[in-house]
Amino acid sequence: MAKGSCLCGTVKFSVSDDASGMTHCHCSICRKIHGALFATYYNATNFTIDEGQNAVETYESSAGFTRSFCNQCGSPLPETYGDEKTVAIPAGLMDDDPGIRPESHIFTESKASCYNITDDLPQLEHYGDGDLNRVVDVPEPEHKDGVVTGGCQCGAVNFEYTGEPKMMMNCHCSRCRKVKGAAHATNAFVAGDALTWTSGESNIVSYAHSSAKFFGNSFCKTCGSAVPRPRPDGSMYNVPAGSLNQAPGVEATGHIFIGSKAPWFDVTEDKPQWDEMPT
Repeated sequence: MAKGSCLCGTVKFSVSDDASGMTHCHCSICRKIHGALFATYYNATNFTIDEGQNAVETYESSAGFTRSFCNQCGSPLPETYGDEKTVAIPAGLMDDDPGIRPESHIFTESKASCYNITDDLPQLEHYGDGDLNRVVDVPEPEHKDGVVTGGCQCGAVNFEYTGEPKMMMNCHCSRCRKVKGAAHATNAFVAGDALTWTSGESNIVSYAHSSAKFFGNSFCKTCGSAVPRPRPDGSMYNVPAGSLNQAPGVEATGHIFIGSKAPWFDVTEDKPQWDEMPT
């Protein structure tokens, strides 16, 4: 059995080592739930929660598919689907190498406009063949010039910001992988006075990581989606790129904490890489 956990460590689980079917999912639902530009899942047939069952919350993200997340830190969690024997595992949660590598990109029709696929894996518009497996995206809100909007998957929390973010970065540190349940986080950094909550601020749960000076997570308590998190002094917001309804207005500078990169993910785009935080 391989081991995994949420960011805060409240929920710990074991999963069978019969890993299969690892894919990068670009559907809008995964992007919102994880707050990442894509999610990476693989399948297993046996999953047990070893600790923290009381911290597991659920949300039906689409008909017949229920997502789970930790109500303390917001990390997405494994969930059964289909025949209720197959378990979908967010790969970023794993403490151990699952021993498989991604096979394809799926739901590329929903891909974030700011993300370019640069590897050689097959790209599937849907999950498989035919329209039965198609994810129908919710139409984007009406766009206003100079304004970028975003929000959670269930629609309870919404925000907007004006102007360009100061920067955007892809982070591969183990904390970001745990809290996003993904290969890496992609965060835009927006000035505190440029971001406005348009609804649902009272629905946000904020988690501060006990062993970090600044690191934490903010998420919707209903659906678990990652949403912007302010610095303690309010000068800046860390905005998960997956929470946005439009392009962020800036490109990612590069990849940091490559020294902590997931063993199953390869960086193939031509952008700067740093083993840790650049000075």
